[in-house]
Amino acid sequence: MLSDLVKGILPRSWRRYTIPVGTTVIQWITDFSLRVKQLQQVSQVVSQGGARELQTVTVWLGGLFNPEAYVTATRQCVAQANSWSLEELSLEVTIEDEATSTYEDRCFSLKGLKLQGAVSKGNKLLLTSAMMTDLSLTRLRWTRVQGAQQVEAGTVTLPVYLNANRTEILFTVDLNVANPEEKLSFYERGVALMASTSLN
Repeated sequence: MLSDLVKGILPRSWRRYTIPVGTTVIQWITDFSLRVKQLQQVSQVVSQGGARELQTVTVWLGGLFNPEAYVTATRQCVAQANSWSLEELSLEVTIEDEATSTYEDRCFSLKGLKLQGAVSKGNKLLLTSAMMTDLSLTRLRWTRVQGAQQVEAGTVTLPVYLNANRTEILFTVDLNVANPEEKLSFYERGVALMASTSLN
């Protein structure tokens, strides 16, 4: 381990969660520190008020050790609180133009997401030539649906990747587009969301 650290190489035993290729030791230490701080904050809130208190915390999704588990936990939290089955729940995603501190029932806030190949204005996507845009605040809301759910004409289903390497998909989201005629262009351009683009 010391030999690796002297060379600036991240020791293999430290690679317990997915990180971008080429991460330096100092980048990893800074990133790990931020992850632990967030974990401490979330753990403290949940231990004091229960799982429902997850709705009051804005989470950096890319900074979780297991982001897929967080999304699953939000779904389970809503299902349990309302005595609904998991199969009855559908994910609605809202992209806010500005970060706000308001909280809603069955709604979980995410920060640090990036949108590649598009921008969001008024919770509608527009194609752009910009490589990446930061999203101020993204809200996940679990709603109860009965029967088969149909995808609306003005929406696209986009992947949310762990990072810009696009090797690990976390989940997919249905988002509104400003111009439904351009729907196919979003797929052709590979528009996607990233939970993290680089280590902080």
